[in-house]
Amino acid sequence: MVTIKDIARAAGVAQGTVSNVLNEKGNVSSEKIKQVMDAAASLGYIPNERAKLLRKGRSDLLAVILPNLRSKQYIDFFMSFKAYAENHSYSVCQYLTNDDQPEAEINALQDIRSLMPAGIASFTSFTSQSDSIPYLEGKKKIRENIIFIERDPDISCKYIGFNYGQAGKELARKALEKKYTNICILTGSLRLSNELAFYDGFMDTMRNSSCSVYHIQTDSYRKLQNIMQIFHDSTPQAIFISNYGFAESVKDIHNTFYPELSLNIYTVSPVFTMPENDFDKYELNYRQLGKIAAETLIENDPSGKYPEKRILENSGFRDWFSNIIYSDNKSPLNILTLDTPSAYTLRSLSRLYTQKTGIPVNITIYSYDEIYEAFTNMTKDSVFDILRLDVTWLSWFAEKILQPLDGIDPSVSQCLNEFIDGTIEPFSMINGHVYALPTSPSMQLLFYRKDLFNDPIYRRMYFEKYREELLPPDTFDKFNRIAAFFTKSLNPTSPVDYGATLTLGSTGVAGSEFLARFFSYQDNLYDEHYNVALNSPAAVRALEQLVDIRNYSSPKYNSWWTNTATSFASGNIAMTLLYSNYASDLLSSTSKVVGNIGYALVPGGNPVIGGGTLGVSKYSRRANEALSFIRWICSETIASAETLLGSVSPCKKSYENYEIVNSYPWLNFAKDCFVMAKGRRVPELSGFPFDERRFLSIIGMAVKNAYSNVQSPTIALNQAQKMYDEQFLKRDV
Repeated sequence: MVTIKDIARAAGVAQGTVSNVLNEKGNVSSEKIKQVMDAAASLGYIPNERAKLLRKGRSDLLAVILPNLRSKQYIDFFMSFKAYAENHSYSVCQYLTNDDQPEAEINALQDIRSLMPAGIASFTSFTSQSDSIPYLEGKKKIRENIIFIERDPDISCKYIGFNYGQAGKELARKALEKKYTNICILTGSLRLSNELAFYDGFMDTMRNSSCSVYHIQTDSYRKLQNIMQIFHDSTPQAIFISNYGFAESVKDIHNTFYPELSLNIYTVSPVFTMPENDFDKYELNYRQLGKIAAETLIENDPSGKYPEKRILENSGFRDWFSNIIYSDNKSPLNILTLDTPSAYTLRSLSRLYTQKTGIPVNITIYSYDEIYEAFTNMTKDSVFDILRLDVTWLSWFAEKILQPLDGIDPSVSQCLNEFIDGTIEPFSMINGHVYALPTSPSMQLLFYRKDLFNDPIYRRMYFEKYREELLPPDTFDKFNRIAAFFTKSLNPTSPVDYGATLTLGSTGVAGSEFLARFFSYQDNLYDEHYNVALNSPAAVRALEQLVDIRNYSSPKYNSWWTNTATSFASGNIAMTLLYSNYASDLLSSTSKVVGNIGYALVPGGNPVIGGGTLGVSKYSRRANEALSFIRWICSETIASAETLLGSVSPCKKSYENYEIVNSYPWLNFAKDCFVMAKGRRVPELSGFPFDERRFLSIIGMAVKNAYSNVQSPTIALNQAQKMYDEQFLKRDV
């Protein structure tokens, strides 16, 4: 076994230095840190985690006891639990009880206790009726930080689950609604609290019905035989099931052996973000359950912040087709949208709308410049029914080319409460009317290589050079300094070629890069007297900082945000500024940064809002159907599916879907940034529309002129100010 003494000898340093490096302590130079780490790696050193635990008295470890990892609900729970724990610097170990075998659970608990975990989450099969409960010690008290999941052992303990009685009642109401006369209810062992509550809720609701109800109680070992029994007897019209794993077995047996029999299957199920048509599903958010369980164990707050028994809200029967209008007119709906990741998910999911309504949906995708020209030149001959506008264009174009949605249907304003805080005003409202609904609300974020910022060698090197800690930058001065540090031409030890990216394709895109820096100095585009000063000291400093990044980025700058995401995903760049609706490309199949993506607020803390919003064209002759489609595509179920495919949801409830959050962990952070974004172009009560595209072209020309050394930042901005005054102060609106 390799010892500290061996590493010290190989590295040519003292044993105390090795100990400090391995335990991340002490004032050790970057050179010696590298010597020790290289020596440890060459000798095959493996840290003694057990010794670390003994020194600390406890571990940063959480344990999970699960029945199995075949059933989707347990997979969902575990993946979300693990993601939350690891994001809070905890590791997770899992133990399986082989579908509730008591000996396996006892053995698992013994192994876990030897690891001295910070907490345990258990789907226990033990109850207060058991001969002995291995979680208890003297006086029937639990000695560890333990939380029981889904199955309440009926002892004094922490417990989190759902309202299983309500689930049973609502499934029974579905049976009554369908007027079935012969049904089967399939549950797990009624010894388990969740199964008993489901059964009682179902049977209580059916008590006065004339429907014949046949109950089968089973477990994972007997389920196939018991399910076959259903088909051997008189086949019921429908089966109502308490466990999604059982439902999958019912489906398999039905499809394999009895496909000719008509059978409806209803089941309690984990949440499905993507459409899935095998069952009628009553959904429970097991990923949310996993997140809350991990959060509760990590907090371990004895003050009573978390109740002993916590019941989460059931998701229930989620409606994929709410707000749809079924029309006899089957002529197509035509949509014009910008070329973004959302455009392609929109194209895919609109097929569901066509399947349900019979109305074809045609989606035309234009570039940034093309779509602006199309909007500018739109006439009554336009063929488009639905328009996707950039959020910053809404004030300029809304009254010119859109119909007020509340004029088509006054009830549309009721759905605004479903959207995340901070999006309603910029994405929907113009002069007191609802003109559009947010479809892909986006926030500019700082993304960085987490592995570089956490590397002890680079952290020490940075401290030695600048006498400050290497952290995600909170100012653009620090941003440029870190970018320089990670640029190989300036620092040959850097593992990447460039410290940052620049996105400067069109003048509009270049203007957006400028605003990111300008808003770090000034809340809004205008000053306290409502004047726009593009050549102010703040603006000059912002442009100087942008031009400086030229030295720390690729000379072939990115033309569009998709290119920026691809560049950062290549693994050769330390940081990037990117809108969140393009960030899904960071996880592409060719990405080299998966698992090492850090994210933070943009330097200066005043991020720029981006993304799109959907409105009905002023010239559409199918306004009601167009609004129906918009409300459908912006609803939680569809927006969540879009987000999983790479878009961004406007709906609050999507951010409780931990399949999405765990896939794109920056989305919840981005959601909370909307209320922080100030950055208005015109005063809130000015009443004037603002030609964002023209403004960005003016400022973008200044950026490009300064970037290419044609003009100094000061001269370029003086010229921009002159153009702005000539074009904007002579209003003809």
